[in-house]
Amino acid sequence: MSPSAKEKEYVPKHRKVGPYRVQEVLGRGGMAVVYGGLHEQLQREVAIKELLPLARHDPEGMSRFRREALALAAFRHQGIVTLYDLIEKNDALFMILERVDGPTLQELMEEGPLPPEVAAVVGAKVAAALEHAHFNRIIHRDIKPSNVMFTKSGEVKLMDFGIAKDIGLEALTRQGMAIGTPSYMSPEQVAGKKIDHCTDLYSLGTMLYEALAGVKAFTGKSAGEVFAKIRDGRCLPLGKAAPKVPRALRRIVERAMKVRAEQRYPDAASLRRDLERFAASSLTVSDNTVLVAFLRYRQKLTQTEALIHLTSGELTAAQTFVRTRHSHPGRWATAVLFTAAAAFGVWIWLHPLWRP
Repeated sequence: MSPSAKEKEYVPKHRKVGPYRVQEVLGRGGMAVVYGGLHEQLQREVAIKELLPLARHDPEGMSRFRREALALAAFRHQGIVTLYDLIEKNDALFMILERVDGPTLQELMEEGPLPPEVAAVVGAKVAAALEHAHFNRIIHRDIKPSNVMFTKSGEVKLMDFGIAKDIGLEALTRQGMAIGTPSYMSPEQVAGKKIDHCTDLYSLGTMLYEALAGVKAFTGKSAGEVFAKIRDGRCLPLGKAAPKVPRALRRIVERAMKVRAEQRYPDAASLRRDLERFAASSLTVSDNTVLVAFLRYRQKLTQTEALIHLTSGELTAAQTFVRTRHSHPGRWATAVLFTAAAAFGVWIWLHPLWRP
């Protein structure tokens, strides 16, 4: 996809940042633009995140950008995007990041709910990343589908620590100010109260709810309406929003989404273990194998790309599993009715009373 005219205006005048050659625009937000880049000597593909000019003159914007870099620099985890460098050039500020070559969870969810086992695997991997972040005293504060990405090898990467909070440092925003993305914020976040690691677990719970049900847990005509629902825990129970989701997985998500923080999981490790146990009870292949098969099923990678990581037998077995679990309610009901009608027709034809 070629960059739009608006995106092109953010391409830096300098075509190189340090040893990295700037390539196409990968994405753009309110504070930063992300380019594809290449370390010419090492032939390593990277993502180059540039703080936009307006944000550079905003103290809070600059603080967020540097805070994200400091947070990422502290991490050494396969489930968190890697920071390679922070470069200042001609009053511009750039983060050099690992380039993730697959879709976001948001893109996958836009095409429909995830099979329960796939959602559990994704949730467990995000929980593992949070476990590492929390161990390093960092709270993410903005867990949402667009901040979770997949690699073509079936890894899950947690992105964007731009509003992360170091537990040992002063909060980025003043007390009483809510910060985050409304539909995924915890009750304590929307109230502007002091938060801890439990807020990330709540947000992960709301993300899993949406992944399983195909709709957000909390919606409204305004942020205020959404906040009120979150504070009161007013959402359609997952069992009604997605009745085919196994009870064991529903209980995990519901516990993560408890309004009172002390009733949620005590830590990310506990949530991760429960999600892993649920997935292991059904899966006959590895986590990465089922994710590669699911990405192939959703046509997010080609057959050739999938076979780079899996044997033909592994891919076939995993795709069969994904296909049987990937039950869209409408298609599933149609298939059941069609099968029942066909069986009834055969019975009528064969029954002695109906023979000519």
